[in-house]
Amino acid sequence: MKVNDVIEKVEKDLTTEELVDLIANHNRQVDLIFAEKKTDEDGYLTWDLENWTSVDGKRFIRSYGLEGRMLSDYSGYNKYDLKGCFLPETAKEVRLN
Repeated sequence: MKVNDVIEKVEKDLTTEELVDLIANHNRQVDLIFAEKKTDEDGYLTWDLENWTSVDGKRFIRSYGLEGRMLSDYSGYNKYDLKGCFLPETAKEVRLN
């Protein structure tokens, strides 16, 4: 998928696995910008932006944004949880910071 690397100012063609490696092992942040708002199953949280970062290469944090502002909510994951939660292929735009 096409990924806009903000640091190197280039567009890259990366897989989901390569993005996870950059987050876990190279201290990079991945932003997923969605075309439509998403809502959790409880209806508590609505967002259109996800920021993915790693704590120590094994634990990951997803922060949420809505309409240009960051929300105070976040979720924690391990590397096994990412297969069901980290879905860059569903995003309108993927940015690598």
